[in-house]
Amino acid sequence: MTYQQAGRVAIIKRVAGWIIFIPALLSTLVSLLNFMFKHSEKRPGIDAVLLDFVHVMIDMIRFNTPFLGFFWRNSPVPDFNGGGNIGFWLIYILIFVGLALQASGARMWRQSRHIKEGIEDMLILERAKGEEGRSRQQLEEKIVVPRHTIFLQIFPLYILPVIIAVAGYFILSLLGLI
Repeated sequence: MTYQQAGRVAIIKRVAGWIIFIPALLSTLVSLLNFMFKHSEKRPGIDAVLLDFVHVMIDMIRFNTPFLGFFWRNSPVPDFNGGGNIGFWLIYILIFVGLALQASGARMWRQSRHIKEGIEDMLILERAKGEEGRSRQQLEEKIVVPRHTIFLQIFPLYILPVIIAVAGYFILSLLGLI
């Protein structure tokens, strides 16, 4: 793959990463809000005031975001006390796939820009040699840009989902929802 092709692939990867990331993040947030709304019914005890506040805030968020109506109607509501969370977890994982895709595209973009600048610098030196110097085409033919896979994005794809899931578990258990 030439560095020009790597630049185009990088742009496509970055755009695809954002296209996957944003809806997955919105769907996951709406799913969690729906879960909290569903489990914030009136209970006796100290946490009743907090749960009433959470219930009112989520209802207000739902009312003030009609443009997210698709997500409010179609996002899977998780049930952390039982099973049936496959749709929720798949959408949750798509958040990090989108992040990894965007990070991979950003890395390819930086490399293609660096290679382009290196070719420009090398071309100046080659022109200084005169007739025996190589042309731009000869310099570009020697460069082979490796393909970057999203699976090499260790932190956003493998570590970050676990950290956020554990933090979410602790927050939901502190609220008494799990």
